[in-house]
Amino acid sequence: MSEHVCIQIFQECTGEHSHPYPQILVPLQETMRIRAEETEYEVKLQELFFVPPGMNHRCNYRGRLLVLNLPLEVLDNREVAALCYPTVVSMHGQITQLVELIQSELRQNPDSKSVRHLYSYLYSKLCENCAAPSIRYIGEHYDLPITVNQLAEMESYNVTYYNDWFKQQTGCSPSLYLRHIRVNRAKDLLVETNFSVMEIAVMVGYSSNSTFTRAFHSITGMTPKAYRECPCFKRLG
Repeated sequence: MSEHVCIQIFQECTGEHSHPYPQILVPLQETMRIRAEETEYEVKLQELFFVPPGMNHRCNYRGRLLVLNLPLEVLDNREVAALCYPTVVSMHGQITQLVELIQSELRQNPDSKSVRHLYSYLYSKLCENCAAPSIRYIGEHYDLPITVNQLAEMESYNVTYYNDWFKQQTGCSPSLYLRHIRVNRAKDLLVETNFSVMEIAVMVGYSSNSTFTRAFHSITGMTPKAYRECPCFKRLG
């Protein structure tokens, strides 16, 4: 198994970092507060926090913490929008059992091949848990005009309750979540294609270059043009 595929219990978690693999954090003593990119999340006992690969996160947690690093293979061929963004998930039923099974299996046989199947199954259960209709809709239709009224109706909630519910699920408002989805897709298009900035703006759901540029800058701190021209990214020749 690769070096990052492991499960450990730490006495604390401090500082800011990122890693190329997805990670699950489970506080074992008290509520954990963690900041991922620009959003702060509160993870209570009997909850876990999913960190997508490459996501900067920072916390100052002092207490026993279960850290589960997932193999990148579990992400293959999965297009669940909820797990491309940090997510707090309630620990119950099969999710709890799977985490306990993985711990037990790794204690008995750290090189066990069956652990990979458990990882994949755990990830699929997290996907199911996070697959609320409105969140899935954002991930699949981010290029269309989307209103909070539409999203609330999908969950049969009034708008006020839906906004509170959505923030509890994702750590941010529906509009900010949608902006992240659109900007992340735009970043890929800027680096991997030769489409113009205006064409990319339309492809990810913005009707004007100026609106797209403001949204992109609010997430990345850069304009789309500057992002594309940055020498740290590999582009088409």
